[in-house]
Amino acid sequence: MKKIKIILCIITLVLGIFTVSNGHQSEAADVWVEHWNTEGIDVYVMDDTLSHGTTSTGRWFSISTKMVKNGHLKEVITWNFSKYKTDMWRYQTNTMDQRHDTVVSAGDKVFAYGMNRIGWSYEIRDEYWVY
Repeated sequence: MKKIKIILCIITLVLGIFTVSNGHQSEAADVWVEHWNTEGIDVYVMDDTLSHGTTSTGRWFSISTKMVKNGHLKEVITWNFSKYKTDMWRYQTNTMDQRHDTVVSAGDKVFAYGMNRIGWSYEIRDEYWVY
C-alpha cells in the first residue's frame, strides 16, 4: 500500500511539472484573421509585434501580418494605424507610398484585431467610417 502511494505521488508530481511547464507558451503566435478571396491570400496577425501608444493629439498602434498564399509566405506587411484627435482612423503600411495614408474601412479585420487586443473601443459611422 505504501508503494502505491509513493507511485501515485510521483505520477502526480510528474504530471504537475509537465502541466506547469507547458501551460503557458512563451512563443509568438500567428493568428489567422481573414481570407482575401480576390487574391487567394490568408492574413495572419503576428501577435507579438503589436505595439501601441497615446499622445496629446491622438492614439496609434502598429502590427505586422503574414500574407500567405497556397501555404507559402508571400510577404510580411507592417500596418501603422493612427487617429488624430476626432478624425477618422487611418493607416499606412510598409508597402505604401509613405507620403499618403488611407482611411480605415469598417470591415478591416487587422484593425479590429488590434483594437480588441489592446482593449480600445471604436465607432463605425454611416456604415463606412471608423472613429
